[in-house]
Order: sequence, then C-alpha cells, then structure tokens
Amino acid sequence: MLPSTVCPGAAAWKAAHPEDSADAIAQRDQARTFTDPDLRKQLQERFETDQRARREMIRAPSDRDVQRRVDSIDADNLAWLKKLVQDTGIPSAEQVGENGVKWAWALVQHADRDPKLQATVLPQFAKRYEAGELPAEDLAKLTDRILIALGKAQRFGTQFDWLSGKFNPRGVTDLAAIDARRQEIGLMPLADYACMMNDKLKKK
Repeated sequence: MLPSTVCPGAAAWKAAHPEDSADAIAQRDQARTFTDPDLRKQLQERFETDQRARREMIRAPSDRDVQRRVDSIDADNLAWLKKLVQDTGIPSAEQVGENGVKWAWALVQHADRDPKLQATVLPQFAKRYEAGELPAEDLAKLTDRILIALGKAQRFGTQFDWLSGKFNPRGVTDLAAIDARRQEIGLMPLADYACMMNDKLKKK
C-alpha cells in the first residue's frame, strides 16, 4: 500500500477496495479450476516477456536495441492475439482465471500498432468487467488508449504524458466530468490517481 503521507487519498481508496489487489485476484484464481490451462500458461509467458522488456526499456529509454526488442515482442504478441481473437475471442476467468484475463488485457494494451484490434476487443473486455473478471481501471485504460489513438479526448484520464518528466493526463480539460465518469465505474479521483502515478515514476 502507498504510504499515507505521500498519497493519502490513493492509500485510503486502496484500503477500501481490497478486492482489486493482486493478492485478492491470485487467491480467487487459486480456488478455480481453469478450463483452458494451456492458454493461461501461454498468456502468462507472453505477459512476463512483455514486462521484462518494458522494465528494461524504462531503465534504458534511449537504447535502440532495447526498443527494437520491445517492438519485436509487441509484433509477435499482436500476431498471436489476432489469431486468438479470430479463433475464440478474449478468454474468460473460467478459462484462464482473472489473472489470465488481465494478462490478455496487457497484451492488447500494448498492441498500439493495431488500434482496430484494440477497438474490436474493447466490448469483450467490457463484458469481463461487468462479470467481475477485469478491474475497472483496466477497462478505463484501454478505453482511453483507444480514444487517444483516434485523436479523441479521454473519458477517464488514465493516459499520461511522460515527456514532462512526470505523469500528466493527456488532453484532460474538464476535470469534473472526468471525475464523474471515474466515480461511475468505481475509480479513485483523478488527483489521487495522478499522485500515485507520479510517486511511482519517482521510484523508477
């Protein structure tokens, strides 16, 4: 949990929503018998490869070899995702667990070279959210990512600009409307979210 002295609002919100924590998701998955464990394993392997490459990119943002490796991983995952979506669609928690759904979401989130695919599967992730299988924050992030790719304004203020040296919400002008929509789907206020993200960046 975040120290209350850094981002007290975010810390209080997280304390009030323990069901969204990584530990809670893992515990619920432990109680499941997955109907497609092979797909879950593939998703986990691809997700872990994705995350390792991106951590390396954060450590060395100007290293072209690292960027090429990330691009290659994204391209491979995109080709794999296209086949998955065509064959079966986005899996459910029954098939791969809540973590499996989240791993699939992360791969789609990084499939920026194909915004059409991202937009195509957004309704499927909305169904996973409605079924309690995907956190509201993940649905909001994918929604905003697609909107920005289309040159439109964000709905939830989840996409930030790294170039300023800190996270600043891109294209957010009507904070009241953003916060109203965040509240509708159960997200913390934007100011608390921005504080949390800026604190994470300082620790990179």
